[in-house]
Amino acid sequence: MALTIPNRFFPNTVADADQVNADFDAVAAYANSTLETVATHNSDIALLPKGKVAFTQTTAVVSGITVVTDIVTATFTALASRYYRITGYATATSSVAGDEIDVTLTDNTPTTIQLARQRIGGTGALYMFFSPIVVVQPGAGSKTYRLRILRSSGTGSITHTPATTDPAFILIEDIGL
Repeated sequence: MALTIPNRFFPNTVADADQVNADFDAVAAYANSTLETVATHNSDIALLPKGKVAFTQTTAVVSGITVVTDIVTATFTALASRYYRITGYATATSSVAGDEIDVTLTDNTPTTIQLARQRIGGTGALYMFFSPIVVVQPGAGSKTYRLRILRSSGTGSITHTPATTDPAFILIEDIGL
């Protein structure tokens, strides 16, 4: 809707009240229709993904892992009815060939919501990459997710092996309604 002012006023002329009121009514009608359009677009925009809502990373090496160990934690405020993609990433190796390493994403209870597991075929310089990914709809409020690592079977000790150029992380993205 375009703004159309019905009357023109010129210097040194007296404006009629009905003409002035008609102009104000035209401006009000335009403003109200624009506000309705803005409200409609805002509700449409609310459906769209909002992107990154949390990102936490670490480059701290942790060695001697034989039980569940938190690697990195991310907290954010979730909105009702929205979906979130949680991506974790970590690298690890074991002191013994044949160990199984689990990298999990957990909520704050801590219930495992996604698991990446690999059996280590060798030792030393053999690094394994883990990237558990999950989509959740957690409900509104503050939410905490953890990236954890453990030796799920075997006898060796696990070393979490991030680097400055290859950090472990949790990325949480709002992917919409």
